[in-house]
Amino acid sequence: PASGPLDGQGRRSIYLEIRRNFLNPWMLVFDTPAPFSAMGKRSRSNVPAQALALLNDPLVHELSESWAKRVLALPIDDQQRLQHMYWSALGRPMTATEQTVMTEFLRTRTEAAGDGSETWTQIAHAIFNLKEFAFVN
Repeated sequence: PASGPLDGQGRRSIYLEIRRNFLNPWMLVFDTPAPFSAMGKRSRSNVPAQALALLNDPLVHELSESWAKRVLALPIDDQQRLQHMYWSALGRPMTATEQTVMTEFLRTRTEAAGDGSETWTQIAHAIFNLKEFAFVN
């Protein structure tokens, strides 16, 4: 069985091998510096390709599913799960509006779905796609 994300290696790294002729497309979308010259300050952008990568990349879907399974395994109720997800992803509690929207989504989807794992996967995916999650100020 695979030991990690899609690459199967299960590794995270601060230092990554970069080959000048084979730059990682995922990293390029999120403004990784080109290895051809020195970079004094990293550029910041907010382009549609970044949102599309977070919406459609198989790795993001896999990580959403994995996070949802971990959250479902916690011995807490649904409201506490939602709060836990916001705290762990964003470092803050949910706002009243977010709580209302997520609770309504959870209520309507749970009635239609069985065990709820798909619903929690979609919630995790939505949180990954928040601008607040993608950009650290």
